[in-house]
Amino acid sequence: MSTSDEKRDALRVLAGLEGGGISTADAAVIAEDLDPVLIYVIVTFLREVYPASDPAASSVLERVVQMTSRSPALVRKHKEGEQDPVSRWFESEYSYDDFRGRGSELVEMIVDKLES
Repeated sequence: MSTSDEKRDALRVLAGLEGGGISTADAAVIAEDLDPVLIYVIVTFLREVYPASDPAASSVLERVVQMTSRSPALVRKHKEGEQDPVSRWFESEYSYDDFRGRGSELVEMIVDKLES
């Protein structure tokens, strides 16, 4: 998958889970082709910026759970992505909250880092 395709698909999954613009089934199908780091970063980002204690977060977190529960492969990729050096680099240098409202910048930075 090209860099631009990966960015586009990752942004589609992120926006779909965040705003409900696509079904969780469609998000799962798209996510299965993403790099494990992107799956990890997207899911972790949404969990961090939409904590369960925030009443407005319930629909976002519900969509995340629905997507990941549809596919054991996504759960495995999430775990794989958690261990990746790019994920560790990001978490040592940044906070997910730094990208609240700027998810597209987060995805672009991660894809660019994966490509370098």
